[in-house]
Amino acid sequence: MRLFLASLILALGLSAATPVVAQEQAVNPEVRKADAQLEKAKRRERLLLLFPAGALGLTIALIVITRRRKK
Repeated sequence: MRLFLASLILALGLSAATPVVAQEQAVNPEVRKADAQLEKAKRRERLLLLFPAGALGLTIALIVITRRRKK
């Protein structure tokens, strides 16, 4: 009797749990596509923020180097 109850509880527990693979497949492909586009946009925004800072740093470095050479 104990073995029957234990196996019944185990079977019910396993049938109630949904596998991770099934959950990932349940996500709409359009939602995945939108998430990928959002990640690309965030990455692009970070790069666009770094570009002016790099250009400014390069300009300052060139000014300092050219002034030192003149002396």
